Amino acid sequence: MKNKPNVETPPHLTHGSVLDDLGFTPAETLAIKVKADVYRDLMSYIRSQAYTPRQLETLLGIPQSDVSNLVNGRVAKFSVAKLIKFAGKLNLGAEVRLTIPKPAGAMHISASGMALRKRSSTLVR
Repeated sequence: MKNKPNVETPPHLTHGSVLDDLGFTPAETLAIKVKADVYRDLMSYIRSQAYTPRQLETLLGIPQSDVSNLVNGRVAKFSVAKLIKFAGKLNLGAEVRLTIPKPAGAMHISASGMALRKRSSTLVR
């Protein structure tokens, strides 16, 4: 067995979002971030309620295979709309806020402000 010289690869420094560095457009980046936020908040609620897979099948009206995909992080299997429907079936509401990019040519698009919470009649403008 030959010994290879110990050549260290310099670390990759990202400037902004790693999604930008991977070649996603600002629109694709926004969609990915919104979906991730919805999924994270939905799963946080599901975990806090300690639902069993069987309960999720019944509450969400989906087969066991979809419950498995959901709880095991296979978020690509679900659209944002489907995740929001799941939230509604769990008596949660959703809110999306659009933000204006920062001045000085900032290309950062924020997906912050997405939060699932108990349904209310409040309209945010």
